[in-house]
Amino acid sequence: MGATNDTLQEHLDILNRKWDSIFEHYPGGKPPILGEKPQSNDPNLLYIRIPNTNLSICFWPGGMEQYGQCCFDFFNPTEHTPVNTPNGFIITPLPQPGNIPFEKKLKSWKEAMQVANIIEGLEKYSAPEGMRLMLTYPEEAPFYFQIPSKPAMGFAQAQASVPPI
Repeated sequence: MGATNDTLQEHLDILNRKWDSIFEHYPGGKPPILGEKPQSNDPNLLYIRIPNTNLSICFWPGGMEQYGQCCFDFFNPTEHTPVNTPNGFIITPLPQPGNIPFEKKLKSWKEAMQVANIIEGLEKYSAPEGMRLMLTYPEEAPFYFQIPSKPAMGFAQAQASVPPI
């Protein structure tokens, strides 16, 4: 039966206890959020400088590891802040053998959701680990980069030399 005015608080308390028991299983009592922007002291952050600019590309897991993907955005290392995609910057996925080709242009999450006015620093992208991408930007040669990937658990990894027997 539903709550009445007299039992509303009792029902709310029961519901709150149920949610509290769900949230207590998450680290810090906070459920994971896919694509969440990282804190500046996150030990999982990786960077690639973009030649002839004051920008880098910043990579972080963003809860996407289980999907074999990685999040990234543009980052101003001087100001230590993420920035939205600068005008004229276009990221294009490069074809790889055995993979289904993507669209010609990689869209940010906000662009894919058709957000008209993106708050500065909130734009982000994601792509499969190991994907090769090309960044074109005004008056510069294309810049090629690759999404970081982690070794697959339980699989042997190639080494630079043959280990002794």
